[in-house]
Amino acid sequence: MLDADIKGFFDNLNHDWLLRMLEQRINDQSFLNLVRKWLKAGILEVDGKVILPVTGTPQGGIVSAVLANIYLHYALDLWFEKIVKPGCRGDVYLIRFADDYVYCFQYRDELKKVERELPQRLGKFNLELAPDKTKTIKFTRFETTRSESFVFLGFEYRWILSRKKKPLVKMVTARKKFQQAMSNMKAWIKGNRCISDLTDIMEQFAAKLQGHYNYYGVSGNFEKISSFYNYSCKTVFKWLNRRSQRKSFHWRGFEGLLQSFSIPRPRITGYWS
Repeated sequence: MLDADIKGFFDNLNHDWLLRMLEQRINDQSFLNLVRKWLKAGILEVDGKVILPVTGTPQGGIVSAVLANIYLHYALDLWFEKIVKPGCRGDVYLIRFADDYVYCFQYRDELKKVERELPQRLGKFNLELAPDKTKTIKFTRFETTRSESFVFLGFEYRWILSRKKKPLVKMVTARKKFQQAMSNMKAWIKGNRCISDLTDIMEQFAAKLQGHYNYYGVSGNFEKISSFYNYSCKTVFKWLNRRSQRKSFHWRGFEGLLQSFSIPRPRITGYWS
């Protein structure tokens, strides 16, 4: 596998190339002009200065993700399907979500060939690989004990043997994402513990847990989402008890509070074969 990362993708996206790509499917010149104006819109800095971008699209902008997909569809997807794939004798796959992607190859020599050609292909569209975040990984079901793991879209993927001794890919929450989720939960309760309406706090707490389960609740990841639930409950219990000098709850009473507000317990929401 080739786990690749594009250096500063949203900052280096070429406007001229993007508009040429949009013109392949869009004939409405007024719409294209609107996109052009949006790309050239100034960015207001904290000190009051306005920066007029020459390249790039604002990361987090309402249409940035769509434009990123269009850009890389022409820069990577079509190149892979029409040029790379037909020239390979083994199975090859490209898995991409916005600017996050991995290449999968059956044979190492074909991977090495694409690894050499990829910088030139990206350079044509004003993009370049991030060398410190690009690496080759051995990821095979035939040697599960020697197979490496990789992180993609917040999950760590690795080969394991099932109870029936069959190889399967296990997905668990990536370490950095897990730590970030715990840090975000702590920051949230510390900043909101003094809200007078306890119902509002518990409803937000329930929504945050459910959102975590909806994304990370895949088969094989129950231990991680359970750890997140336990940490979150202990953290909320701790900081709610700091709302005043007098303790608001003991643990048994807090468990009753969780039950009365129907705080969701960890559960698997998605299954992977």
